[in-house]
Amino acid sequence: MTLGALLVHAKIKMKVCLRWVYEQGVSLVVNSFNKDRIQENIGIFDWELSPQELDNINRIPQNRGFPAINFIADEGPYKSLHELWDGEI
Repeated sequence: MTLGALLVHAKIKMKVCLRWVYEQGVSLVVNSFNKDRIQENIGIFDWELSPQELDNINRIPQNRGFPAINFIADEGPYKSLHELWDGEI
């Protein structure tokens, strides 16, 4: 499922993402010097995602970060997982 399928409000993907974050009760920090983009960002407050849309978004599989193996390479600075991470959190 993609966000494109959820755009019943004819909003762009970023506005749907910003609105979803806002509806989760999380503070948003957006940065732009473009007046039109600032107005677009403010526009997330004049509509809401429906309960069905929220449920659909919440069903999108989450990927948190990248697997460490992606940073291992013979020609890179980390040749093994042990060199990359010592196990400490």
